[in-house]
Amino acid sequence: MDVNLLSLWFLDINLKKEIKVNILKNGISPESFYKMSIKDYLEHNINILEAERIEKSKKIEVYKDIDSYMSKEKINLVLYSDEKYPFILKNIPNPPVGLFIKGELPNIDNSLAVVGTRKATDYGKTAAYKLSFDAAAKGIIIISGMARGIDTCAHRGALDSGGITIAVMGSGFKNIYPSENKKLMYEIAERGCVISEYFPDTKPFYSNFPERNRIISGLSKYTMVVEAGEKSGALITAEFALEQGRDVFAIPGNIFSFKSIGTNKLIKDGAKLILNSEDILEEFNLTDKKHINITLDEFESFILDNLKTEGSTIEQLCNNLDIDTKILISTLSKLECKGIIKKAYGNYFIKA
Repeated sequence: MDVNLLSLWFLDINLKKEIKVNILKNGISPESFYKMSIKDYLEHNINILEAERIEKSKKIEVYKDIDSYMSKEKINLVLYSDEKYPFILKNIPNPPVGLFIKGELPNIDNSLAVVGTRKATDYGKTAAYKLSFDAAAKGIIIISGMARGIDTCAHRGALDSGGITIAVMGSGFKNIYPSENKKLMYEIAERGCVISEYFPDTKPFYSNFPERNRIISGLSKYTMVVEAGEKSGALITAEFALEQGRDVFAIPGNIFSFKSIGTNKLIKDGAKLILNSEDILEEFNLTDKKHINITLDEFESFILDNLKTEGSTIEQLCNNLDIDTKILISTLSKLECKGIIKKAYGNYFIKA
């Protein structure tokens, strides 16, 4: 019998996740489970109505179209019992029975979840991009949910650094959400992988996202909330991380901004305060104490001194400093080549 079709059938049968996980834990393969009788099912904490429903569902040919789509899109289904299933995820409450994975799941011993609001401020976007860029450049795997705002900036920062990132979706692969991130999804899959707990046809239902969040934190050594309002979904991810025994980081925000209420409260409640990339690298024991002396001329130093912490655009610098645009662009390029600054989200330049 076709192993792929049997795996899809097993994942799809109408049983509680914990029952299916326990079946796989007990060394019972989808094929063995398929061949069982109703009497056998009753011995595995399955009631008579569920057993009869399973028996009627034994039509694996209905999964051929899904299997063909997965083959075409190079998507693999990894069940809890498979060797490729991430071990770190097996230790969380309510682990997924299976994961649809596009790309190659990397070693995630050093992994950081970066999450936050979809309606991010420029400050939040820049922080997500820069911190993810710096962390990924040091080999830390950046994990996020591919949503608008903070998630997108975190993935982009990791990719731009040449690092690896993982996206966990709240929908199936046929319904990329948001749709404008379809190209980003393929970029992530080429460098790392994209994961979904849901069948390819699954739409981005609201209830899927809290479930998705437990996987984001579950795959990660630490979870960092960049920017979040009082009722942001990112706080759910932080709650899952704490339940899973993982540490939570938070970026401080404007005390007058409602978009920072959640992150500031996390810090008040004991989350680790993150002020810069070094704070993250220290947690992973990846700090580099070596410094290279780079000589700057007087004008380069002037531009660097006037670059805001959250980043500045060419237009802002020209207006604030009253200098020629061409001269500024030339100087920014020199600073970028020296590794002193880098281009961040949008048209912002930030200190490296």
